Amino acid sequence: MTAPEPPVRADARRNRDVVVDAAMLLLAHKPDASMREVADASGLGRTTVYRNFPTRDDLIRAIFERIVAEGRAVVIAAVAAGGSTEDVLRRLGVEIVSLGARYRFLEAHAGLGQETWRRQPLEDDPLLAWIRETQARGELTATLSPEWIHGMVSPLAVGASEQLLAGRVDEARAGWLLGETFVRAFAAG
Repeated sequence: MTAPEPPVRADARRNRDVVVDAAMLLLAHKPDASMREVADASGLGRTTVYRNFPTRDDLIRAIFERIVAEGRAVVIAAVAAGGSTEDVLRRLGVEIVSLGARYRFLEAHAGLGQETWRRQPLEDDPLLAWIRETQARGELTATLSPEWIHGMVSPLAVGASEQLLAGRVDEARAGWLLGETFVRAFAAG
């Protein structure tokens, strides 16, 4: 049995957050920025940046973790806004595409994004909880399991992002189309 990791000091957590914030802003405009440039943008020394993120991949994973947290917040907000199941699914489509568009600079790191997504625990996932509740009320198709529906949201979102990045649709159209795809695929009919 391994010993639990010691708690992270508040200043260390703050430094880590500052680096991630700076990297997200910098990489959005300059996707190939160096770790030195990230350190400069954060206002922290390179040793502090490398102590928190020994490799660029470690930093990219941390950015993806932040995006997953934002995604959870998007789901919570879409559900809290109320309306019909179809309304929520359409809102989710628009918001998910918007999230992807903001972080399109991470396209080159899609593998790390999928790795981060797969590591997320499902037991407290707000989307899965909403799917289960909505399906129990008969508002989502009963022919697909909640876990399957949940698992298909991400690939559909990736497909929408790919269409957007290829210039086949604009952001508004991609969000609308993704929402409509969710409705037609998952809503009880």
